[in-house]
Amino acid sequence: MKQKMLKVIVYSDYICPFCYIGFHRIEKLKEQYDLDVEWRPFELHPEIPKDGIVTEKLPFPRGYLEMVMANVKRLADQDGIIFKLSEKLPNSQLALFISEFAKKKGKFDEFHKLVFDNYWKEGKDIGDLSLLLDLAESIGLNKPEILNYIKSDEPVNKLKEASFELGRCGINGIPTFFIGNGVVIGAQPYEVFQNAIEKVLEDDIKTSVRAD
Repeated sequence: MKQKMLKVIVYSDYICPFCYIGFHRIEKLKEQYDLDVEWRPFELHPEIPKDGIVTEKLPFPRGYLEMVMANVKRLADQDGIIFKLSEKLPNSQLALFISEFAKKKGKFDEFHKLVFDNYWKEGKDIGDLSLLLDLAESIGLNKPEILNYIKSDEPVNKLKEASFELGRCGINGIPTFFIGNGVVIGAQPYEVFQNAIEKVLEDDIKTSVRAD
């Protein structure tokens, strides 16, 4: 029996290292399963200044960042992901805005990957509007249309909706993956995602059999 397409909704932010790992998990899963993946924006740190903040000035307890990145590296090594850490944590709002524009134009997947890779593989400042516009134009998106879109209320409302949706579920962490009726929170091992998908597919088969 051919697997029916399974809906997966992911909430993530480009400046979240676990979201980048989650992106790679999803790409690998798409090779094995027929997935309809919808990425939704979640602004992890709206308090970051528009120009970003130097990493060493982040208000974290001593050793916290090193502990987090050690965990990130452990997870990344499982998929052979190599990070090039930026010296600055950017404000991700514009990147999230333009990704929503790209979605409207059918170019989301291309833009999504470009932003993730430019930040996590090349250490570039994805809070820089000129960089984001260059990335968008490289895949055929129209600069004046983008500028009009990011000045509108629509992208702001998209962020508010996403935050409300997660909050309503009692979830405040990302990445969050809604797989059918199940949920996976965080960059879990690949097998956790497989198990979640297999359970949904098995439940669907049981439901179909009962219906017959």
